Amino acid sequence: MTSTRQQDAILLGMLFAACGERVLRSDLARAAGIAPGELEHRLAPYLEAGYPIELHPQGGVSLGEPPDIWCAEEIVGRCPTRETFFAPGWDPVLLAETSSTNDVVREQARNGARAGFVVAASRQTRGRGRLGRGWESPPGLGLYLSILLRPGSPAMDAGQLIILSSVSAAEAVEALAGFRPQIKWPNDLVADGRKLGGLLIETEREGAELSFAVLGIGLNVRQIADDFSPEVRSLATSLHLVTGRLYRRADLLVALLQALERRLDAPFADTRQVWEASSLTLGQRVTLTTVRGRKYGQALGLDESGALLLRGESGEIETVTAGDMQAV
Repeated sequence: MTSTRQQDAILLGMLFAACGERVLRSDLARAAGIAPGELEHRLAPYLEAGYPIELHPQGGVSLGEPPDIWCAEEIVGRCPTRETFFAPGWDPVLLAETSSTNDVVREQARNGARAGFVVAASRQTRGRGRLGRGWESPPGLGLYLSILLRPGSPAMDAGQLIILSSVSAAEAVEALAGFRPQIKWPNDLVADGRKLGGLLIETEREGAELSFAVLGIGLNVRQIADDFSPEVRSLATSLHLVTGRLYRRADLLVALLQALERRLDAPFADTRQVWEASSLTLGQRVTLTTVRGRKYGQALGLDESGALLLRGESGEIETVTAGDMQAV
């Protein structure tokens, strides 16, 4: 039986898909499996929340351009997933504030949450990136989310996950804002030479077996320069700063989930080629700072696991799975 949440998601999904055009009330009610007389009652909470829903006297319903608000029903309705590894679909939870979306997803994963569970927050009080670094998460300005993946999902290797996730994020930005950010290995999105976003993969094992992986993504969406701290102001950018436009975070979340689903369903070899075409430093001489010290060489590409291929100063080629990269 279709739940109330699923019914509401169908209603919002159809209104968004209509792109402002009127949808017949009878079509909405039939698709959602509700009585036509219920329609106004079911849409009322979303109208009160700020969605510009208009019920026309002649029987149609339309949706205007929404402000920067979101709800789980919108995300589910706009991201209908095929019954692949996510069956029965994405399961988003949208929070006003949390310490870290990765922490919330990890806790729920330990409690049995399924693959496809998503937590996004308007603000993080202890957002973090790689190596324990902080991630600035001012309220209402960026997209901060984490996604749960489990064994049986495609590309469960952490190296492959960070590559396909960075490609998915770049494709989502392009779909929404019309430009393709560059990708700096291993986990940064860069636009105009500044950091637009970052990714973090955290895994948990039971003995030798992988229990789950949490994919964390942070993207700067609506910030102006003064929204960044003085420490990162010269290093960071946002979609708004790059394009001069303000974007809905929900639109970016939808584009990201759609892109991620496509990439998880595609051969990794294809994703690797797209990553290499978008790479910021591929082919350049680089310095890599790793837990084993510094390495110098030329970044050649990726191997089948997603590790970086580095040609050292003596000509040997080695694989590097983690580190901080700087162009020489």
